[in-house]
Amino acid sequence: MTRTDHAVTAETERPAQPLGTRSAARRARRALRRHPISGLIWLLPVLATLATGLFRISTPVLWHDELATLTVVRRPTGALLDMLQNVDAVHGAYYLLMHYWIGVFGESPAMLRLPTVLAMAAAAGCVALAGKRMFGARAGLTAGLVFALIPAVTRYGQEARSYALVVLVAAAALLLLLRALERPGPVRWLCYAVSVAAAGYLHLVSLVFLGAHAFGVALYWWKDRDRRLLIGFTAAAGLGVASTYPLIRIGGGQAGRQISWIPRPRLSDLAAIWPQIFSSTALAAALFLAAALAWGGDRKRSALFGSVSAVLPVVVIWAISHRGDVSYFMPKYLFFVLPAWAVMAGAGIALVRVRGAVAALVVTAVTVLPDHVTMHRPLSHAAYTYPEPVAFAPLDYRAAAGIVAAGYRPGDAVAYGQQGDQVWWGVDTGVQYYLPPHIKPRDVLLDETGEQRDDLWPSLTTDAAASLGSTPAPRIWLVSKDDGGDPFTTVLPEHAKALQDRYTRSSFQQVSGISVALLVRR
Repeated sequence: MTRTDHAVTAETERPAQPLGTRSAARRARRALRRHPISGLIWLLPVLATLATGLFRISTPVLWHDELATLTVVRRPTGALLDMLQNVDAVHGAYYLLMHYWIGVFGESPAMLRLPTVLAMAAAAGCVALAGKRMFGARAGLTAGLVFALIPAVTRYGQEARSYALVVLVAAAALLLLLRALERPGPVRWLCYAVSVAAAGYLHLVSLVFLGAHAFGVALYWWKDRDRRLLIGFTAAAGLGVASTYPLIRIGGGQAGRQISWIPRPRLSDLAAIWPQIFSSTALAAALFLAAALAWGGDRKRSALFGSVSAVLPVVVIWAISHRGDVSYFMPKYLFFVLPAWAVMAGAGIALVRVRGAVAALVVTAVTVLPDHVTMHRPLSHAAYTYPEPVAFAPLDYRAAAGIVAAGYRPGDAVAYGQQGDQVWWGVDTGVQYYLPPHIKPRDVLLDETGEQRDDLWPSLTTDAAASLGSTPAPRIWLVSKDDGGDPFTTVLPEHAKALQDRYTRSSFQQVSGISVALLVRR
């Protein structure tokens, strides 16, 4: 450790004095002048993560997970809360946040994704400060920059779902735990309890990090034998978990419907999932190596705590998914371990000379550049298991909407192929979202909207002939998840008959994952 690192660590561990706001500000300015790296430890990672998150933020087409967010957060608060009683309660806190967010900032792709960009940037700052407490100032700065280089951070920093916020609260919980272990006190433990509750309300699965945190508390207690650590952690963690009981009760009953499709993991998946967690095979190997190097320093307790925090939650989720009623073993459910991996990798890289550390970061950035480029491609968001391929063609809602908009005439109607599981792909929501505001064709097969049903998705009419009306629209756009064949096979048989009795197909076009047929009245 350098002399600067020792000085910064000593500055961190010195008990805070009860100064006023102005005195504290003056002290912070003096500390920054004495040790310029202190101010950069969190600032540079925040700016780097913010830059990668904002780059081409609107380019990727919204995919069906983001469309699920969109269809929920547009609803009035009461309707949103009614839906959560039936489905997706585990995302309720995020939905409420986004409901009020779009009420102020609108629902453009950039605005839908900006909260998660900001969350990942804030998480980078927490990672840097946690790394500083565990391994020193240089390691903290390096950890924050490593975090910014992880392709999954960029990818899910640009997704209108809750996972980036989960990463933020996991990083904040780690930082707040370290602060409480340095100087136990009611306020610090209460802050930690709030972070635990926030993690639970954003994604219940993330609470498995408490096992790793309990291990870390035991390490600190073993050295100092301070019972305040055990009592404080137990009370704070218990309070945080207990506060999530309403969500546990409601969400537990919904899990079978929502994630029963996730396969149970095999033993080999424990190794295979890491490239998907980082969204890069090359970076997975590099982070494993850098984290192993962290054991070469003199902070063995921190290295052990960091290693357990990075690995144990994944093993626990694997075990639960292997034996439980449903499986939670998916990369996007495990991103909350990214802060711990960044801390460990930063500690390993920081052990080499400054020039060597800079060179390692540059090489890492060049290595993962192809993965970052992939993250910003138009149809990249559908590849949720990247770098492993998905079993379906990404749906280009924007291109399909472009076809409809280019050929649209006033009076045109629309029908969405929603036979079987097609409703889950949100073709109606996605195409409507990308249509120009002045084009709002009537959905002739719609019975009730998701809002009317207190559900995510709509229901279809049981009487297509009556829904078409006595004077049906002169033209109907039949837009469906592409099955590679006749577009009439994408709708229910009775719907197909009603349409074919009155319409003939005039044109047929295909884009990635979606077919668009124009039906003209006979």
